[in-house]
Amino acid sequence: MSVLKATSWGRTRRPKAPNNIDKNLITGSLGLADLNALSEANFTATNGCYRTENQRYAHLMCSGSSTISNVYAYNYASGYWHELMTVKPDDGARLSIAVGNDEHRIVDIAGADWISIKSGSLSVVTMAFSTF
Repeated sequence: MSVLKATSWGRTRRPKAPNNIDKNLITGSLGLADLNALSEANFTATNGCYRTENQRYAHLMCSGSSTISNVYAYNYASGYWHELMTVKPDDGARLSIAVGNDEHRIVDIAGADWISIKSGSLSVVTMAFSTF
């Protein structure tokens, strides 16, 4: 018999906040160069780094006047942080992933090990991860 464990990862039953702490505001990073200067031991929420548990999607939410201007991903296989981009279907242009005021955006992170965002200020930004 299987026992329900609400804190489990794997195939999620609902979007889960980093470290399973719902309604927790996240801290952004200063940018790609600063992220790549960190050792893996320093990948912490204080430095704007969040373990994804290899989920498929990141739910990024900004409240009030908060915004996100960039999304970064890290995979142990590469050993470096990279910016996630979106591609415009009409002309193939690559654009930074952005989330506007009072917006919820779901971004395909394809199982990245870690994620970080860059936001404008001390923002009201929350995040969750899911497989759906």
